[in-house]
Amino acid sequence: MQAIDKDTVHRLCSGQVIVDLTMAVKELVENALDAGATAVDVKLKDSGLTSITVSDNGRGIAEDDRIHLCRKHWTSKIQSFSDLSSVSTFGFRGEALSSLCAMAKVTVITATEASAPMGVQLEYDGAGELTLTKTIARERGTTVVLSELFARWPVRQMDLKKNIRKEYLRAVAMVEQYAVISDEARITMSNRTKNNEPVVAVRTPVGADRLARLVSVLGAQMRPHITELSASGDPSDTLDLSLAGYISKPVPEAGRSAADKQYFFVNGRPCDFPKAKKLVNEVFRGYVPGKYPVYAVSIEINRSTVDVNLTPDKRMLLLRHEGEVLGLLEEAVERAVRPKESVFGVQMVQTQIGAGVKRENTSVPGVTMSSYERPQESASKRLKPQADENSTPVKAAPMAPKQPPVSAEPRQSTKKPQVVTLGTCRNRVQNDQYAWGSVESRLRLKQQRSERLQEESQRLITEAEEIDPSVAASGLSSNDSTATSALSRLIHKDDFSQMTIIGQFNLGFIIARLKDDLYIIDQHASDEKHHFEDLQRRCVIASQPLIRPVQLQMGVVDESVAVECREELERSGFCIEVDEEAEVGSRVRLVGQPVVDRVYYDKGDLMDLVGKLAEGQRGVRCERARRVFASRACRKAVMIGDPLDMAHMRTIVRQLSNLDHPWNCPHGRPTMRHLYRLQIPE
Repeated sequence: MQAIDKDTVHRLCSGQVIVDLTMAVKELVENALDAGATAVDVKLKDSGLTSITVSDNGRGIAEDDRIHLCRKHWTSKIQSFSDLSSVSTFGFRGEALSSLCAMAKVTVITATEASAPMGVQLEYDGAGELTLTKTIARERGTTVVLSELFARWPVRQMDLKKNIRKEYLRAVAMVEQYAVISDEARITMSNRTKNNEPVVAVRTPVGADRLARLVSVLGAQMRPHITELSASGDPSDTLDLSLAGYISKPVPEAGRSAADKQYFFVNGRPCDFPKAKKLVNEVFRGYVPGKYPVYAVSIEINRSTVDVNLTPDKRMLLLRHEGEVLGLLEEAVERAVRPKESVFGVQMVQTQIGAGVKRENTSVPGVTMSSYERPQESASKRLKPQADENSTPVKAAPMAPKQPPVSAEPRQSTKKPQVVTLGTCRNRVQNDQYAWGSVESRLRLKQQRSERLQEESQRLITEAEEIDPSVAASGLSSNDSTATSALSRLIHKDDFSQMTIIGQFNLGFIIARLKDDLYIIDQHASDEKHHFEDLQRRCVIASQPLIRPVQLQMGVVDESVAVECREELERSGFCIEVDEEAEVGSRVRLVGQPVVDRVYYDKGDLMDLVGKLAEGQRGVRCERARRVFASRACRKAVMIGDPLDMAHMRTIVRQLSNLDHPWNCPHGRPTMRHLYRLQIPE
């Protein structure tokens, strides 16, 4: 054995700190914020392939610190390990600039308050040693320029060039998080491509509050759909736990098809918090299935209870009192998104007088308005139910049937005009109480029954495994995820083409054999999935041109995805125009929208599709189009009860091997299950 030389150690360790373009930008932005900057400007050239420049108006670098600036583990943030328990800066290990020197060419221009407007330009070699110093004009602050990123790492450089668009969008998404949480700093980010003007990707308003910053990232169209959440722990507790933030309202138009705009901050530090993310998503999807919320949640807690020194990027945190944090978070989210029982909004109704139409408010509570929009007190009273075990449920009166508007004749103008209210509730009872306690008890009883059934199912499976070990080998489990995992261990989708057809069972299922295993295959679900993926892949949806284009207000990342994936959008019927001269976030206009079965899709469906494309998915459709394709595929497929010959059954099974996801139909029904493992005697 022998010791690794110093240069090799430096390069190996640096490669773990700066792994991609996003990490390079992140470290420079954090350094600028740690320097007390109130303005941070990130400029990329060719999406970062040519250069990355981060400028700030912070304190600058003192003359005595310049020679040590890029040396490994030189820092002004901490002096000893014990300081970690109270560190409040983003960085503290002294690795960022040193690692960047190993991954790129680094040039620093800086000036302190005492030396401005005269500054210095510093250049460092790959080992972080200062090689050049010259005087240059500079106001107070620091500018760091990176060029030739990953030039000494050819594999990473090739990967960066290949996926530069995706890497650029990831870097933008990272800067957006700091733009949201940095209340005292104005952050901008732009990208200049060859022969083009710089395109602004991120720009936070000057002196804006947290909500305005979040809206600048998400797009102006999200402002009406954002609600506040907050909660505080026990004041007598030493945890000093509190949280505050914003989350989208539980309505379909506020949700996204991807979990991409979800931000957690712990003591002001952007972080990955998988358990909290799962918790918030589950609560939201309980009210809006199939959608993910948008949120930015800031958690404040005693710093001594948080370990931030887990990973090089410091995004994974360890919380000593994680349970308390999750409990408070669940309480805050539930309170923010839970619908308010018996709270109705006021609906506008039309009164026709002769040939004219007059709009006026009605005191009849309308059920179509979101319960989160507070009506005027003079127009509608709130019904505030109270839980009472002895109260009696009130049966609502039937809905009023829809009637055509009635026009008043001119000679009857002295009479009160007739008012027709559409889509409202006729129940005018104001003070009755509903037995919400009895509803809760019934739900609790239902949950207990479900738990008993699961326990009984697990007990029977355990007994069967003790009697016959082949049952365990078949992958049976009361846990669906475990069953899916077991099935994936047994079969790959290419194996469908190798199966031998035994026959048809009960005019609905195909029995097939693969080596020593028998499988039962749902003939309808399998054929339906084949037709569904075929429609997804080949179908081009007709587009209806709009007389008046619709201006779209989008976030920077969503807008970039829409521009990049214009052909994908056109296949789904969404035709867009891009105004390169317009401000970022307002460059895209909708000029044509899809129409299927005489139903027009709107910009909400467009945003749903853009969210899926932002995740890197291709060949996807918006959720409404997906449901149409699923319905058509279902009607086109063979049905349960259809007799099939051997050739037809063989075709259905072998088609599964060509599908992207052959394991379930579009509606979630499994296409197959493992039936039995044959025991061959020795």
